[in-house]
Amino acid sequence: MGYSRRDYLRRSSTAAVTGITGISLLSERTTGDDEDLASVLDDRVPTLLNRYDVPGVAVAVITDGEVSWANAYGDTDRETNRPMTQDTLCRPQSITKSITAWGVMALVERGEIGLDTAVSEYIPAAQLPDSEAWDEVTVRRLLSHTAGLPEGVYTNYSAVSPVPSLEEAICGNAGTPPARPADSPGTTFRYSNPGYALLELLIEEVTGQDYAQYMETTVFEPLGMDTATFDLDEALQSGLATSHERSGEAVEPYREAPLAHGMLYATVEDIATFVAAGMPAADGREPGRDVLRPERVTQLHSKEVETTGFYRYASDAYGLGHLVETLPDGYRAVSHGGQGTGTWTWYHSVPGTGDGIVILTNSERSLRLIAAILKEWTDSRGLATISLARTYSRVETAGRIGVGVLGIAGAGLAWLLGREVRNGPRTFAPVAEHSRLKRGVVASVAVVLLVFWWGLAYPVADLFLPGLAHLLGGSLSFVAILLFLMAVFPRMIDE
Repeated sequence: MGYSRRDYLRRSSTAAVTGITGISLLSERTTGDDEDLASVLDDRVPTLLNRYDVPGVAVAVITDGEVSWANAYGDTDRETNRPMTQDTLCRPQSITKSITAWGVMALVERGEIGLDTAVSEYIPAAQLPDSEAWDEVTVRRLLSHTAGLPEGVYTNYSAVSPVPSLEEAICGNAGTPPARPADSPGTTFRYSNPGYALLELLIEEVTGQDYAQYMETTVFEPLGMDTATFDLDEALQSGLATSHERSGEAVEPYREAPLAHGMLYATVEDIATFVAAGMPAADGREPGRDVLRPERVTQLHSKEVETTGFYRYASDAYGLGHLVETLPDGYRAVSHGGQGTGTWTWYHSVPGTGDGIVILTNSERSLRLIAAILKEWTDSRGLATISLARTYSRVETAGRIGVGVLGIAGAGLAWLLGREVRNGPRTFAPVAEHSRLKRGVVASVAVVLLVFWWGLAYPVADLFLPGLAHLLGGSLSFVAILLFLMAVFPRMIDE
């Protein structure tokens, strides 16, 4: 599976052919269920890319604890039409947190840190923002997002701009609040990027190494994640996929001050290799491979806290750097997603069956695509439906019902308004005294609906339901406009 960095450029030419032909370099190892899934994806994914307006996606499948198939579809960049391939470096975003957790757990395994020890024991007080709660902020709580730290979205800096130091970012000088508890540690799930910035600093303080160097020697090299890197310049040189905003506009390459929360660059095979390492392999290799003992992997994959907010729709619990879900058939599923400027990504695995999938895209419009691919994967493997796909199915069904109900309501209102204007009870009289208060309320409701949907709700809905959100907005707008017309064409004769 793996190949060295020296081999990367040599493989790139082969990868270009792969992208043009759509034939995976791993196709010779694709048998049975993999062939069935590959056939379905080869047929459906190009259609889904067009339907949801997503430039490109790379997919890898794990079978029996081994990466068994990988392919890519679409383009890395819409302007150049450069094909996406399985060798294209992408931004996995917050999938990085799962990998960082392995790096932290390696220190636990060596006895260099303790999961339930306060991070203030390892990080000098001068490097931490002021807080009286540091004694309660443990390594475990940072890994499980239960330390009470803010979510934090870091500022994007261009590839040529100076970037604040990690310490400056932790103190709140990189677009986020300072990395200190905003809630009582240990009380609830609160997803936090600054929490993983603290883990990055912890690694550097304990090892005396740069975080990126430590992760390369401790995790990437032993697992065979041969092209994974935290170096943006190296990633750009190797053909990093261009990210695309919801509007379709290309995103300029950017950096963020911390790395551990989501600044990894990797191919779909790199991430699939990592995911496969978390489960037993058919050849007898144990979870953790040469990085962690199996019991440490079990700790990473064990429930620490119930998720809240949006995250509970993706999984019912969070472990240590991993979303954890108990499927209806009793198997435990492990996953994580990533979202950043111009990117959505996801991986899902069921260690008990040896199955897994990795999906890397280069668009903010791709979550619906990811859900569709996950559904094809679970169906092909005979797995129970996972939370994300189940949630998407319900939301999509609700959206379609909403379009239908609004369409019927709009048709009824249009028929009623047309009949009454034509037959005389209604006439154009926007300032008439007749039922002024009632008409004012109706007109106001119509305007509020339009402003709310197109100003606030639509950008969010289109992010999660591209295409369908436009239909829903059109149906709602039709009803709102009809309500407004009924207000300015009042019924002048009360029945």
